[in-house]
Amino acid sequence: MKFSGFLNVYQMDDLSWKYEFGDKSHSASTLKDLEFLVRMHGLKWAILDKDLAKKSIKADELNQTGYLNVYIRPSAGGSRWCYRGSDLSSTSLETLKKKVLKEGLQWKVTDEKLANKSFSLDLKKYNELLFD
Repeated sequence: MKFSGFLNVYQMDDLSWKYEFGDKSHSASTLKDLEFLVRMHGLKWAILDKDLAKKSIKADELNQTGYLNVYIRPSAGGSRWCYRGSDLSSTSLETLKKKVLKEGLQWKVTDEKLANKSFSLDLKKYNELLFD
């Protein structure tokens, strides 16, 4: 768990976000979604550290893939596509999709533009490996 710069908000190991205040707890895959949940339940949303909050926002934006529960985890050998809430991961987005569907989990595009960008990034990485 990593402090985000926002009041009571932490980045989890799966790169999702969690708000904790007393016995209240909310989780979301993006900061924007978490802020909505927090405010909807009448809880306080505030910035404690502007620089760290900006870094968290940037990291959150860079890690949006356009697929439900899919995020990119940096690793020593490059990066891996991961499915939140499971131990499923792969260096290939297409392979991750097959694993997710095989497990009976939901594979859903949440943002067509971001999904196309993610697919293009994955295809570019695959082609670089093929032709290097």
